Amino acid sequence: MSRWDDVTVSYEYRVTFSETDGLGFVHHANAAVWFERGRELYFRRFGVPASELYRRGWYLALRHLNVRYDNFVGYDDELTVRCALTKLGRVACDFHYRVDNRTTGKLAIRGHTNMVAVEAEVVGQLPKLGRIRWDRQPFEARLVDVDEFFDASAGAWRATRWEADEPEPVKPAP
Repeated sequence: MSRWDDVTVSYEYRVTFSETDGLGFVHHANAAVWFERGRELYFRRFGVPASELYRRGWYLALRHLNVRYDNFVGYDDELTVRCALTKLGRVACDFHYRVDNRTTGKLAIRGHTNMVAVEAEVVGQLPKLGRIRWDRQPFEARLVDVDEFFDASAGAWRATRWEADEPEPVKPAP
C-alpha cells in the first residue's frame, strides 16, 4: 500500500505493441491517453464521474499539457500510472501524473495538465468559460503537493514555461 492511495488514483498497465514505434519504444502521444484515463478514474473514484459532468453540460477542457520523458518505456513493460489533483480553483484545476515503469524500477514519465471549466448553454454550440460546479470540499482534502508527489526537493518540479519571463532585448543592427 502506498502513502498516496487515499488521495490519488493509480492503475497498472502493460504496454501493447500498437503503442510502440519502429524501435520498440512507446510513442510519445500515448502519455496523454494514459493521463486522461487517470483523470477519469480519479473523478469516478472520488464521486464525480465524468459522464455525470457531461450529462449536466459541465466540461473540463484541456488548457495545458506538459510531459517530461525521464526514461524509455518499451513494448510489454509493466507500468503504474498515478494521477493526483494538485490545484483546485473556481474555474480551473491542475492534475499531475507519474508513470512508473515496474519492469525497470524507474520513474519513466512525469506530466501535468491544467483543465478549465467550460459550459455549453445549447448542445452543439461552442461552450463558454464556466465554473467548477461540483462539490469542491471533498476534493480540497485530497490536494497533493507536487514536489512530494514526485519525491523531489522543494521547487524541483516546474511545468515547462513556453513564454519567456522577460522579452529578449532587441540588439541594434551592425
